[in-house]
Amino acid sequence: MSSGTRDQLYLSLRLATAETYLHGEPMPFIVDDVLVNFDEARAAATLRVLQEMAERTQVILFTHHRHIVDMATEIVKERPGIMIKNL
Repeated sequence: MSSGTRDQLYLSLRLATAETYLHGEPMPFIVDDVLVNFDEARAAATLRVLQEMAERTQVILFTHHRHIVDMATEIVKERPGIMIKNL
């Protein structure tokens, strides 16, 4: 299994676990550069999943990759709800 596939599997397990607990008190979902080993299509799909999750709880994604920020910016144009902050 490639490192990208392992990262995607791990993230899917984290998302499933978080979804289980979203029925009670909302808790933030915080991830740091989880998309670094994803290809463009999978990164964009994951950003959309995180945006859907953000409708129910706070999602914080840290990245230093400009192309991830650019993808998130495009998704914001489709469906507002993501705030992008540059630090």
